[in-house]
Amino acid sequence: MKAVHPLVVAAQGAPTYDGYLLGVAGGAFAGAYPMNQCEPAPPAEDPRRDLYGIGVPVIQLMSQSDHLRSIGSRRPDSDVPGDQFRHYEMAGAGHATPFELYSSASSEDIVAAGRDVPPQACNEGPRSRFPSSIFFDAALHDLDRWVRDGVAPPRSNPIVVENGAPVLEQFGNVQGGLRSPFLDVPTSTWFGTATGASFCYIAGYEVPFDPARLGELYSSHRDHVTKVTDDVVRLQAAGLLTWYDAELIRQAQETDVV
Repeated sequence: MKAVHPLVVAAQGAPTYDGYLLGVAGGAFAGAYPMNQCEPAPPAEDPRRDLYGIGVPVIQLMSQSDHLRSIGSRRPDSDVPGDQFRHYEMAGAGHATPFELYSSASSEDIVAAGRDVPPQACNEGPRSRFPSSIFFDAALHDLDRWVRDGVAPPRSNPIVVENGAPVLEQFGNVQGGLRSPFLDVPTSTWFGTATGASFCYIAGYEVPFDPARLGELYSSHRDHVTKVTDDVVRLQAAGLLTWYDAELIRQAQETDVV
């Protein structure tokens, strides 16, 4: 982005895009790759690899699968004109979830192209069902308001990392990052990395709590739904969930917790 956007602005006098949403990519995330087949990969200090001074609002989202390898792409949030930036890390969310398989090429087409079909499950079990869409919904809404109305998005702390590893809370979930009822009112431990073939290392998986732990956490089904509702309302008020994702309350109502 930093390599192309300024050239476009210089050539046509204005940007083609009013803002950017970077989904688990950008900056120093994936390492150095050649800009094209005619030049070598840019070195680490190359300014084209940073996310400073793009000129339009930028929101970067990283998943729990990626937050460690993307540490180099972290940078401070900014509301300075010409350098408007937000960095979010989606606590609990895997990079690769089952959802992308539903709208991608069919298994038959993947095989016909000579590629392996991504697995639905990894060694630890089915790929994570964590809905990272809730964070993308909010980010797109906030980016639109930032561009149209000049309303800056909320800020969020990154996932807490010490000595090269995420800091976990009492339920085994990460501390910090973008929050949701899946971690604030937990019924599972969420992992961003699994083992196995293909994309398993960024697929993630879930370990549901057993009935005894659920009984310790929630006195009744109603208690669980109330706590989810309170959390959704709080996150909506903070601009970290959209009204659309109040659907999480209905999902909680349909669970058999306790």
